[in-house]
Amino acid sequence: MKMFYYQTEIEFEKVMNLYFMSKCSKCDGIVEVDMEHVCVNVLDKIMDIEEMPMLKCKTCGEIYYSRFAQEILCELYSELKRTGNREIYSTSRDYNKIYNYASNKNFIYDYKDYESIPGLRYDFEHSEEGFLTPVYFDKKALLYFIADLDYDVDMFSESYGYIRKNDKEGFYQYEWAVPFGFNTNEKLIFWLGDIDSMDDMSQGILKSFNVKSDHLLIDSEFYQAQMNCIPSKPIKEQQIILNKKSFITNIKKKYGIELSHLQNECELQRANVKRPVVFDEKSISEVINAFDKILIEGFSVSGLKSLYKRLYASSYDKDYDKWKSIRLIEEILRQLSNDISNEININEIISPLYILHDYRIYLDHLLSQEEQDKKRNHIANTLGVNNFSEQEKIYFEEIRRLDILFQCLVILSK
Repeated sequence: MKMFYYQTEIEFEKVMNLYFMSKCSKCDGIVEVDMEHVCVNVLDKIMDIEEMPMLKCKTCGEIYYSRFAQEILCELYSELKRTGNREIYSTSRDYNKIYNYASNKNFIYDYKDYESIPGLRYDFEHSEEGFLTPVYFDKKALLYFIADLDYDVDMFSESYGYIRKNDKEGFYQYEWAVPFGFNTNEKLIFWLGDIDSMDDMSQGILKSFNVKSDHLLIDSEFYQAQMNCIPSKPIKEQQIILNKKSFITNIKKKYGIELSHLQNECELQRANVKRPVVFDEKSISEVINAFDKILIEGFSVSGLKSLYKRLYASSYDKDYDKWKSIRLIEEILRQLSNDISNEININEIISPLYILHDYRIYLDHLLSQEEQDKKRNHIANTLGVNNFSEQEKIYFEEIRRLDILFQCLVILSK
């Protein structure tokens, strides 16, 4: 139980009129709504609330009043003064206010989120309350929209994106477009008012994946972008592609050598580089294939050979003309990092390109069972994963290493 004491009514009223923001005033950490048992003492009057929506700092644990909590306490204190009672005890209730959005589907949500999360109630764009009520879903709901050509799912950052319904009539590009995000518990989130703008069939798809609120929203790109206008960062997958472009630009400026290859085709493949929602071979194969084409085949082999020969001058390997993209990039990386070669592990840094190519061969080629087993074991062992079936771990470790590789190439080529 969290205890609050106020020596005077004026002190209590002053605190009740404060507006607490989405960041902790002590450590600047992000707060989230947390249901707390609180006891508030004002002079000789006691208010004991079993379940109060408070704002709790994720970093230091400091607790602040939500606007809704302040309103509840003011009402309870007025009730104590009116009746002359000394204390009041409030237990948790199942009551949930229903807003006039998508009401025909009876979506599960918690009105306390709308009432308590900073900024949601102060919605001057919509005249009716409740539009910015967060509604939570199992993330697998996105798979239905991704698989259906009637929809366009664009996840342009780590945990924030848009779903759009294509207009079959052709009058507009889309019938509707709504934002979505993920919270720190990997729950999928939409605004209730945006769900209301969807057609009945789309709402029905979402409804089957609807889950109870866990009250976590503020520490998400979705909230920060929608409410605080903080731009979201691109997903690492897209950042890797941007770093590949930067590396090519640096080399062109520094050595006058063109390393790009089939740029238009690479841009078309870039549309396939999206963060998977679930992680199995089928779901991540599109990203693996696109990355292999962009990050390996998207380099000019003749350009890489010219750069290799320029960097190594008279000490180049006579067999270099037989090498393919990955081996050339490895040797270029080795030479670019010559001054710090003792401080970085070149074999480990280049490893994600070899894994990427192996994975694509495994996915796209007809291989014997023995060869399949060999590829699976090599991928898992290289990435430090216990079993090939742990596709989520494999995926994120591969992305992490690709990110490091192309950051190194950008920095070393400056």
